Amino acid sequence: MSDLRFKLAAASLLSLGATLATAAPTGFGMVAYWGETASTYGGQIPSGAYVVINPNSGATGLSAGQVTNWKAVIANIRAQGGKVLGYVATGYDTNTADEQARYNAIDANLTAYKTTLGGVDGFFFDEAAFDDAALTDTQKCNGTGPKFSAVRAKMAATGTGGTVVWNAGWPGASSCFVNAAGYGEHIVIYEAKYSDYAAAASWLNGGVQSLAASLGVKTWLLVHSATQAEMRTALTGSAANYVYVTSMTYNPSLPWGGPIWNYTPTYWGNETLSGSERWCLKNLKAGASC
Repeated sequence: MSDLRFKLAAASLLSLGATLATAAPTGFGMVAYWGETASTYGGQIPSGAYVVINPNSGATGLSAGQVTNWKAVIANIRAQGGKVLGYVATGYDTNTADEQARYNAIDANLTAYKTTLGGVDGFFFDEAAFDDAALTDTQKCNGTGPKFSAVRAKMAATGTGGTVVWNAGWPGASSCFVNAAGYGEHIVIYEAKYSDYAAAASWLNGGVQSLAASLGVKTWLLVHSATQAEMRTALTGSAANYVYVTSMTYNPSLPWGGPIWNYTPTYWGNETLSGSERWCLKNLKAGASC
């Protein structure tokens, strides 16, 4: 998953303005890197949720046994009413050899999800923004639109489609990453620990969300390192269309920050368990309290 490498500028926060959300998110956009055992997902997927799977940093290089297992995972998620999104890394701005390799593997991964695994309901494009610490905000903004267009062309060339989710990590300067998304597409407007989200919530739920809505773009909020009380606050206040809040925490000493998305949060629960995340969102959608 993308790490949040850039801080939001205070000037941008003020210029876009904001008001907190009053409506509940539509549903869950879940990062479910829970392994290839289908039973792990049993009873865990709310109907209508988007569920991101990641067999092998994509879907290439799988053994016959893994293919069988992941097909069972996909079937289990769909049986519960979930929609399966295949993870595809896109290599940021392809500044390093590893990033270039990930970008060059997009076609093969799209094809593998389609043919090897029998198809998914769309794709979660990680490392989506044209992003690098050495680039200016203008360079990042100017490069992201063409990158998204190039990835769309790869989908067309491989005959793949479905829901498109861009994980940009944050909205970009003046929300330029949101502007790069197309009508009907989805974009992760924030992937961060709860304390960072809380500091930026008013901007995200105000100007950023308003822009996305005007473009017909759906938004995702992915928050980690949140207590149960913080989860309730995030869900109650978020204007994002799809949310996922987890108690798992970032560990900078481990690759990719550790298993932030590899387990369900301690408060995941179900729609009838008072205080759980699933119960909370169900209540909010019904106009009740969380």
